Amino acid sequence: MDLKSAYAPYFKIGAAISAWNLHTPAHMELLKAQFNSFTAENDMKPMYFLDTDANKDDPEKYDRAPALSFKAARPYLEFAKANGLSMRGHTLVWHNQTPKWFFHKSYNEMKPLADRETMLARLESYIRGVLEFVQTEYPGVIYAWDVVNEAIDDGGWRRSPWYKALGSDFLFKAFEFARKYADPDVALFYNDYETAEVWKRDCILKEILKPLAEKKLLDGMGMQSHLLMDHPDPEAYRTALEMYGALGIQIHVTEMDMHNADPSEESMKRLAKRYREFFHILLEAKKSGKANVTCVTLWNLRDEDSWLTGFRRETSYPLFFKGKCEAKEAYYEVLREVVPEESIDLWQPDYPEKAFELTGMEEGTMKVFPQRIWKEDEYDYAAAYGFIPGMFAYLHRDEEQHDCMIVLPGGGYCMLCGHEGELVAMNFYRRGMNVFVLNYTTDITMSVPLKKQPLKDVSRAVRFVRKNAERFGVKGGKLLICGSSAAAHVCGSLAVHYADVEDPDPEYAGVSNRPDGVILCYPVITTGEFTHESSIQALLGKDAPADELEYFSLEKQVKKDTPPCFMWQTAEDALVPVENSYLFAEALRKNAVPFAHYVFPSGPHGLGTADKRFFRGWSGGEYSMEQVMRAVHAVKDGKGVNVSEQRKKELMDQFFSDHEDPVMELDESLMEDVGLWTDLAWAWIKRL
Repeated sequence: MDLKSAYAPYFKIGAAISAWNLHTPAHMELLKAQFNSFTAENDMKPMYFLDTDANKDDPEKYDRAPALSFKAARPYLEFAKANGLSMRGHTLVWHNQTPKWFFHKSYNEMKPLADRETMLARLESYIRGVLEFVQTEYPGVIYAWDVVNEAIDDGGWRRSPWYKALGSDFLFKAFEFARKYADPDVALFYNDYETAEVWKRDCILKEILKPLAEKKLLDGMGMQSHLLMDHPDPEAYRTALEMYGALGIQIHVTEMDMHNADPSEESMKRLAKRYREFFHILLEAKKSGKANVTCVTLWNLRDEDSWLTGFRRETSYPLFFKGKCEAKEAYYEVLREVVPEESIDLWQPDYPEKAFELTGMEEGTMKVFPQRIWKEDEYDYAAAYGFIPGMFAYLHRDEEQHDCMIVLPGGGYCMLCGHEGELVAMNFYRRGMNVFVLNYTTDITMSVPLKKQPLKDVSRAVRFVRKNAERFGVKGGKLLICGSSAAAHVCGSLAVHYADVEDPDPEYAGVSNRPDGVILCYPVITTGEFTHESSIQALLGKDAPADELEYFSLEKQVKKDTPPCFMWQTAEDALVPVENSYLFAEALRKNAVPFAHYVFPSGPHGLGTADKRFFRGWSGGEYSMEQVMRAVHAVKDGKGVNVSEQRKKELMDQFFSDHEDPVMELDESLMEDVGLWTDLAWAWIKRL
């Protein structure tokens, strides 16, 4: 007896799958054998349906009817159609994994938010386009959609870009449009996490479910159910389930898993019993008529596929299957809830080794992946809030060896500006380099001086790449570092102090951390007369000792073995005085260090690549905001480290209020001179 058969009298049993699973035959055999529903884990979220290049290339054409791409979704739909499996659509409207540019005029993040009428038109066109595509080309495959995902936060409406654009209307309009264009037999769901929490449960009922049900726009409630071994309380879960069910709507458990970092046999038995407890609650509610549960979806197929390992930053063992698709005790325990022991067959899949090989998946020409640089026990910055520095790799998928660049985004030592990471990285990737963006340590709370931690981060990054040069395809090539603004101060610090930085790990201690070249974009250099005070305060704190100020005044620390440097800045930089780059250039000249120094006549601070992609408005990879968001949520929850009330208020206003981000109105003619800096840098790199 398998899961889907055992639970067939009660509700569907589903699983979330990734493209990796979809192209691994053994995983799909497991899906077909045990499940009768599935969800695309990521590839049917807004960022995968919205065609970035088309919308940005012709924003006037697509202003109120965004261009869509269905490339990512098709393989899932084709598989479902070919194998007679049902799909849940996840998700039409979500604040996360929706590109920031989608909410702005001309699809350009440097311009103001689009007006209400434009956003309503975009919302309707987007929902219509997705639903018509699915229902025309794959009729009957998708039986339910999560129309809106995670609209509630802290007992009220989440201040998401959707809320800022349309207020709470965004949710009701989304359901109106979904009802208008969805086939009559497609069920429409609201989906959220922590739905057993009283504050969230009551808010969802009052603000969302009851109003939608009254308007006959809603068919169901999605309880994500990302469980822990001690949370939520089963009775609280039961109460919430029955309260949602009392509205007469369907209930789907949409994303069930249970984080457990202990793989021991005893721990897995506890996991199994807790799973059974929750399935018992679901079955009781179904049988009693207190909640019409019609589907339970596990979030991923096997432990090794689970998103929790990355999210929790520790290996998680949260599901029913593992490894070669073997069943865990939780699988059998959940079966025991509905069928007698003698009806339960031992699940022993005998898939050939070849079935575990990736097949038919387009790999593309670029490998993109995150890479930690510190082990957990090596990194101890007090205000990390669970963050550990790492790199995001953009590597050529070939057998050649490439020159390499590590890019550091600026942000005043408080945060990382995404466009100064990904845009720079992609520019030099397209020129043939293998590139990494380094998420080094910053402090948005400005409460714990960083001291030498960012310097240690970039030093380890250089050593890490060199140690793994063959794996990263950079063996024998040049290794450069590139930073903007405060990140240029990090790079410059390594240029002048690389010999000072000892590595605590013997594995890396003997590897050189001296870069072959350093690129400094509108750099913070000095702690003297022309300093950028807030950057230095975040780095060293208020009233920093004289010896630390001397150490980090980089123009005073240049030596004859400082690596070659390329610098550029604009003469009218109003944030970091142009004297910073002049001071460093003069110090390099006196010490006979090869350098190039360009000062462009006009342009503000923070221009990034200043090329066409920049002026089209591009924020870069969201990964650059990880540490910031961890910190501000910790402060919000009262868990900040040494954070003053004044700084807490500033952070709450900045990240959790309805204010609109400042708009940069830029002169696009800057592309004609400042926009050439990457060409100039490339010519310089080739001469190294």
